[in-house]
Amino acid sequence: MQLLHTDSLPEGHKLIAKLDYLLFKDETLYIVASASDFYFIKKSPAMFPEDADEPGFDVFQTGFPRAAAWMVDNIENKLWKSAAEGGLPSGTYFIDEDVGGENLKIRRTMHVGADQDKGFVLLNFSRPHLKFTEQNFQEIDISDRLLLEGGLLDVLKRL
Repeated sequence: MQLLHTDSLPEGHKLIAKLDYLLFKDETLYIVASASDFYFIKKSPAMFPEDADEPGFDVFQTGFPRAAAWMVDNIENKLWKSAAEGGLPSGTYFIDEDVGGENLKIRRTMHVGADQDKGFVLLNFSRPHLKFTEQNFQEIDISDRLLLEGGLLDVLKRL
C-alpha cells in the first residue's frame, strides 16, 4: 500500500470526513474508506518542503480493516468508563485484539498533542509504517477533544 492522495483517491475509495486534527497547529485529519478498509490520513505543514509527500505537506497514514469500527464501542464502553460503570478493570488501559485478521490495539493515554490532552493511541501491528521502514506498525494519536468536540466519534460511528 502507498500513501493515498486525498485529491485523487483510487477507485473504490471515498473521502468520508475532513477535520481539524486539534492536536497540533495547522494539521488536518482526513478519513478515507473503501469497502474493506478505512484510513486516518494526517497532513502537517512540511518540515522540509523539498522532501514533502505532497506540495507543502508531510502526510501520515494509518490503516485499519473496516471491521475495526469496534474501536468506537471499546472507547465509549470500556476505556472511558470506570469498572464500576461497566468499563475495564481498574488499572487496565489498553485493548489488544485481532479484528478482521489484523492485530489492533487501543491504548489510553493522558498526554497526546501539544496541549497534552487525554486520548488514545490507535495501533495496527499488521501493517508496516509507510514512511519509516524500521517501524513495523502504523499508529495515530487521537485526543478525547477530537473525538467529542472535533466530531471524529460521530464519523467513526457512521463507518
